[in-house]
Amino acid sequence: MLKINFKKNTFYYSESYANDNGIASSLSSTSIMFTLWDSMSDGTLIIEPQTGNIIYMNTAAAQMLGATGKSIKSPTLTNTRLCETEEAAEMLLKHVQKTGSADFQSNALFDGHRLIGRMSHTVGPNQNQQHSELIILSLHVETGKEKIEHMRKHVNSVITHELRTPLTSIKGALELLQSGAVGKMSEQGQSLLNIASNNSERMLDLIRDILDLNEIAQTDAALQNELITLAPLFERVVSSHQGYGSYHGVVIKSLPTEPDLNVYAPSKRVTQILSNLLSNAVKASDKGSQVELWARKEGNEAAIFVKDYGAGIADSIRDTLFDNFTKSNWKNAANIGSSGLGLNIVKLLVEQLQGTISFDTENDKGTIFRVALPLA
Repeated sequence: MLKINFKKNTFYYSESYANDNGIASSLSSTSIMFTLWDSMSDGTLIIEPQTGNIIYMNTAAAQMLGATGKSIKSPTLTNTRLCETEEAAEMLLKHVQKTGSADFQSNALFDGHRLIGRMSHTVGPNQNQQHSELIILSLHVETGKEKIEHMRKHVNSVITHELRTPLTSIKGALELLQSGAVGKMSEQGQSLLNIASNNSERMLDLIRDILDLNEIAQTDAALQNELITLAPLFERVVSSHQGYGSYHGVVIKSLPTEPDLNVYAPSKRVTQILSNLLSNAVKASDKGSQVELWARKEGNEAAIFVKDYGAGIADSIRDTLFDNFTKSNWKNAANIGSSGLGLNIVKLLVEQLQGTISFDTENDKGTIFRVALPLA
């Protein structure tokens, strides 16, 4: 990079660009803009999208890139290690040209940290006063919160691709064997298949719950509140869980609910709450019994109820029921176990929606969960 001092400010340009465009002689006409950039704590780089060359970086950017940023005569996104390959850099620049902007995150570490930023496409005059395309990259050193978010996404990716995907394939193969698709199994063989299938389903539930917890822990601005009429939502949720209930020998019913009972919340979150409560209620129920779902208006709240007719919740876990990894011993013979995370997830979701959750249980008679959400 070529270092140019102008009125006590320091600017870094690629030598080839500075020589070709007469930067030193024209600096005075743009000194205000460069002085502003150079006074910023964030790094600023200007990139030619056609060539991928970095034609300017302010002092902060040069310091972030370290010796790499200052020593290379013709820096690019690749030789500064901001992008791993020429192909990746080219794809990124084309994407920014097409969409106008994009988030940026380096894979390489600079002084132990990734660089995070935003790329923006613009058009500006060159030395000949002709307009040319430029891409401005604003950079900062990743914060502690951003580092945690990066690790969370990486863990989620590993869980999804390295655990859930192959486990789903294993479960599918086990189900084919159970169905007799490759021949009739002996009674002992069928018993072993059932054990393997049940445990693979338990592991899939645990993976889903871990992913849900990771998602809930983040502020999810992408989920927008919407007006939800509870009665038709109940019908849809109950319908989607009938197969699960049949597998356990339990009937799921939606009881009459006022047709104009509405809440204002993300539909995905309310559905998650109902799904977890219904699946827990099914697992807590004896074969041949039923689970019921209904709601009613109570003051300024919509009170949602899920009732099972199982054995009730043991005294020993009632105080910690909503904690992580608290498990009940379900009596349903077809149960597949529990991750111990489902009710903790429900509680977190309800609290995100400014609601409350409670339960009433009686030994050998069952349990009623009550979720109260603000009325729309």
